[in-house]
Amino acid sequence: MERERTVLVGEAVDRYLQAISGVRTPNIVANHRSVARRLLEYFPQERPLETLTRRDLNAFLEWLTHGRGRYTANTYNVGVEFLRRLMAYALAQGWLREDPAAEIPFQDVAVEPPAVLTREEMTSLLAVARGDDFHRALVGLLGEVGLKKQELLALQWADLELDDTPPTVVIRYGGKLRQKSRRLPLPPEVAMALRRYRERLGGKAGWLSPVVPITGRQVNNILARLSRAAGIRRVNPQILRDTAAVRLLSAGRPPQEVSRQLGYTTRGYLLEFLPRFHLWIEPPVGEAD
Repeated sequence: MERERTVLVGEAVDRYLQAISGVRTPNIVANHRSVARRLLEYFPQERPLETLTRRDLNAFLEWLTHGRGRYTANTYNVGVEFLRRLMAYALAQGWLREDPAAEIPFQDVAVEPPAVLTREEMTSLLAVARGDDFHRALVGLLGEVGLKKQELLALQWADLELDDTPPTVVIRYGGKLRQKSRRLPLPPEVAMALRRYRERLGGKAGWLSPVVPITGRQVNNILARLSRAAGIRRVNPQILRDTAAVRLLSAGRPPQEVSRQLGYTTRGYLLEFLPRFHLWIEPPVGEAD
């Protein structure tokens, strides 16, 4: 922590953005840089940071979301997140005695429940997919494990530990988060399909070779064909990922655990996961109607 001193708004913002550039996801960094530009439009860069009050920050949020004519609740919440993290960083550096953003609440965001497959539809889709190990692996990784399409396409054979007990898949993050990963269990039937598919590929299944050596559009096309063959509505990777979340929740898995499996951030859990999947989340004991 630095010795307490007067720090100007412009310097604080620059130092904060430098601090997060190597540890936060590219999307978060981009969002925070965007809000930072607006903050420096609203407040003079030469203003001492310690003179900003909660009233000042609320006035900025009002301008950010209403004064510029492009209001959404998400815009407001990104602004709140930026202010909270900026001020918490300044507090940790010793630039502030108290955090003026700590009590600024997020706004509730209206989120439509996802259009997931019914149990009968998923059963029909799996029955068709079992005719080909590659297809079974695709449906399983998306619709049972809950991978994003980008994560599916980035998988290498080195990321699969099919002979472990239980078999697992390691999801590795790219870019500046490349040192981070999450390890997920593979359902037995999905692991078996991947083993048979690897044997079929033979020498083509190199350690660093892609597990899914096709494009995202081709994945969509395969899922569309499987949907038609199963006699169900057309599915895509996002529908299958959401279906995986609902299947896990319906099986009694805790919401935070399911959220982590699907790779949601802490903020994403609160502002996206919980609103989207609230129909499948049991309220805590004593809070039910």
